[in-house]
Order: sequence, then structure tokens, then C-alpha cells
Amino acid sequence: MTKLAILGAGCYRTHAASGITNFSRACEVAEQVGKPEISMTHSTIIMGAELKELAGIDEVVVSDPVFDNDFKVIDDFEYEKVIEAHKENPENIMPQIRKKVNEVAKDLPKPPQGAIHFTHPEDLGFEITTNDNEAVQDADWIMTWFPKGDMQAGIIEKFADDIKDGAILTHACTVPTTMFQKIFEDISSSDVSAAPKFNVSSYHPGAVPEMKGQVYVAEGFASEEAICDLVDWGVAARGSAFKLPATLLGPVCDMCSALTAITYAGILSYRDSVMNVLGAPAGFAQMMAKESLAQVTDLMDSVGIDHMEEKLDPGALLGTADSMNFGAAAEMLPSVMEVLANRKGKGPTCKVPE
Repeated sequence: MTKLAILGAGCYRTHAASGITNFSRACEVAEQVGKPEISMTHSTIIMGAELKELAGIDEVVVSDPVFDNDFKVIDDFEYEKVIEAHKENPENIMPQIRKKVNEVAKDLPKPPQGAIHFTHPEDLGFEITTNDNEAVQDADWIMTWFPKGDMQAGIIEKFADDIKDGAILTHACTVPTTMFQKIFEDISSSDVSAAPKFNVSSYHPGAVPEMKGQVYVAEGFASEEAICDLVDWGVAARGSAFKLPATLLGPVCDMCSALTAITYAGILSYRDSVMNVLGAPAGFAQMMAKESLAQVTDLMDSVGIDHMEEKLDPGALLGTADSMNFGAAAEMLPSVMEVLANRKGKGPTCKVPE
């Protein structure tokens, strides 16, 4: 029997305010398991529902102070109609949902005093509590969804002594895995004799979890067995799971992922062109790649991201990078060159002394 303790129920108001989210994954799971009430679950609740229905997690407990406060369940929408709308186009129904949430949010306090949901966790077979100590006792896996920043250490310290040895601890978002690990390191160092051994990782959806079936598991602070368990649960529950070094979780999952994707694709394409076509050894290719990345980063640090074009005209690369337009690099360089051309300057601005 596996017990999952979810700490933090989430609130849909920020998702509604963004205007870009929907319930695609939640509707998919709801139809797959024949439980329409899952179709409008969100945040950690959809992930808990997936784990219970698809991955065989027996016991799910959700802890949040909001259960003793203003936990608002909006029941204006029929689950079946939401599912059908998402099959055709989520935007057939999402504007009405967002509008309703934003209306309710005007008079509802923010978490932990208030929260907006569409399905009560108890209707999914979850237990609910406002006591984190009670929730984590005997839990095999503790999934957190806490506020970002220094608040987390103070919250975790209150229930750390109730976590059993070997438990898996994951964050779903809002804090880097390295910072999450540091919190538990600091707690352990304060009382080594009583410090249990934890497996710290992540169960990060990489987007609002009701939209996409994916999860990211951070390596580096947990046993291989714990990582494998998380990946297996993630594949069963979310559809796909990715292992990655803990330090890369932010660059892969946060807003800078767009830059990470471009940079990583560039490195892989550059590597294949330089090594496979030009025949350069790996060491040389890596040396040149490192110089490129390091110097561009130094440029950004020295002048600021908003002033980079003043020091390096994007047009300067048009007459050099085009000579690398072969092999794997040719798959992406033409579009990159177009972007650079659109941003190039108008020529030198220096005045020649008379």
C-alpha cells in the first residue's frame, strides 16, 4: 500500500487570469477512467487523481489550511460538456470558465484564506486535512505545492520530524530543487541524531498540470530506486516522464525554457555538423561551443540583456554563420539568420575624426 501526502491544494484564479490555460489533460484522464468529475481538477489535485486512478496509489491525503477557510467549489459547469468542448476546441468553453473564476475571485480572499476549485477533493476519494503533521505521517511520498521563497523552510520545519525514513519528497513547482534540498539539509544539520534520511526530487509538470501529460523528475538528491519509482508513477499517471539533473529543472521547466530549447538545439546541431561533416574531434567542438556560450553570457552580464545589440549588432553574424549552413545546422540556421537579419543595425555610428 502506498500513501501519497499532497501539501497544497492550489487555486485556479491565477490560471484563469493568465487566459491561456485549459483542462485538456484533465478531460483526457476523466474520459479514460470514466470519472467526469476529474475533468475540471487542477494543480496538485489533477496529479493526485491521475496517480490514484492510473498509477495505483492507494491512499491520497491533501493538506491545506484553506479547507478550514473559504474553499469555493464552482459548480456552474457540467463536466460532460466541458469534456466534449475540449475534444473540439477548448476555447469553446474556457472563456466562460475564466470569466466565472475572475468574477468569484473579486470577493474571495487569496490562499490560504480562500481558493477556487471545480471539484472537491473528497469527491475523488481523497482525504483532506489542515494538519501537515497528520498528513505526512507514514507517507511514502510527500508532494508539495508551497509558496515560493523563504516561506517554505518555515512550513517544512513544522512537520519534518513526522516524515518517515526513506520517504520521497518532491516539489511540483515554485522552488528550485537545489533550494528544496537545502531546506532539508539545514533541518538535518540542526539535529543530526534525529535526522531521517529523505529522497528529495521533483514531480514538476513543466506547465499547468491540467493541460499537459508530462512530468520532470530531478536527479541528484534521491536514490536510484526512488527516482525509478517516480519515473514509473509519472509514466503511468502523466503519460510521459523525463529524468534530468536537478540544476537543469529551472532552465527546462520555467519561462527560460524557450531560450534553453533554442540553445540546446543549437548545440546539438552545431556538434553534429562540426564533428560529422567537418570531422573535428569532440574536444575541439566542445572548446569552441564553450567559448561561444561563455562569451555571449559575459556580454549579457556586462551590458545587460536590454542593451546587447548596442555592443554586438546581430548583423555581424550574418556573414559568418552562413558558412556553417550545412549538415544538421542547416535545419535551423536559415530561420535563425532571418531573425538576426530582422534585428541587424543600420551600420557603424562612429564619427571619423576630421
